[in-house]
Amino acid sequence: MPTVLLIDSLVRSLQAGSMYALMALGLTLTLAVIRLPNFAHSELITLGGYIALVTSLWLTNSLPLMLVLAFIGSALMAVACHRTVYRPLSKINTSTYTMILASFAVGLILRYIIFLLADRFDLFDKKIQAPLQVWYRGHNLILTNLFFWAVPTAILLMVALSLILNYTTLGRQMRALADNFTLARVLGIPVERVHDLTWVLVGGLAGVAGAFWGLYTSLNPLLGWLAILSVFAATVLGGMTSFTGTVLGAYVVALSENTLMQLLNSWFGLDFSFKPAIPFVIIIMVLLLRPQGLTGLSLNLSGPKHIKESSRELGRAPSSQ
Repeated sequence: MPTVLLIDSLVRSLQAGSMYALMALGLTLTLAVIRLPNFAHSELITLGGYIALVTSLWLTNSLPLMLVLAFIGSALMAVACHRTVYRPLSKINTSTYTMILASFAVGLILRYIIFLLADRFDLFDKKIQAPLQVWYRGHNLILTNLFFWAVPTAILLMVALSLILNYTTLGRQMRALADNFTLARVLGIPVERVHDLTWVLVGGLAGVAGAFWGLYTSLNPLLGWLAILSVFAATVLGGMTSFTGTVLGAYVVALSENTLMQLLNSWFGLDFSFKPAIPFVIIIMVLLLRPQGLTGLSLNLSGPKHIKESSRELGRAPSSQ
């Protein structure tokens, strides 16, 4: 394969992987802390993209404002879904299967509301009005402002989330809930408050990722749904409860969809239409060969070690209760 194509595919892998990581981290938090496989996560991504689009129609060159509003809007929607649907169902000890079906229903409702609004205001297949500019032009590589916004922002948010999980009272409480829900409640952790704040982080990360994904592609009401399989693949690859594993999984998925796909096309003539099958292959291979994913290679949000550590930390910190 020509060097130009290889370098270009690696850059696209880094860019897409950063966005997948933001999407997948929210999904990992809901799996680990809330214990809910949230299939409505894709609509939080779509909502973030549309908030950025609407903002850009008024203020074309205000990408930071678009990201902030996308974070806030998707975070508020995530909390609203939790308080109106997931929390009431959890209080009556609904089974996990019912919760999964409920998340499907929430996702469908949100998706078709977005469809109706997009049809009413002619917002199908629109580009976010933030001009793409070439910030670096080399012999084999061209980088736009999207790359220099998406990758550093994703890294900063991932570092911020890591600091929250490891060095704040909220992070200790979230880890304790992920480790042992019953023990955490006995220790006096305010479960409802922690769940609300967890949904704020989940929705906010999805919203920012949706804004970047809308810049990367074009916006339609299926934006998040078309990306969710790759996001689930990254989460499964990360072991479903591993923060670091999810980040690594996101970049592995992006590398597979871009660089690996480019190599397969160059070497064997495999058509690019097979690209959507790669996340399926990753999920199946991981479940068959290493069901724990990259969990054993990275820092987990849950596990026996963290049960003891979180319990000791919370037991020494009455203020966190």
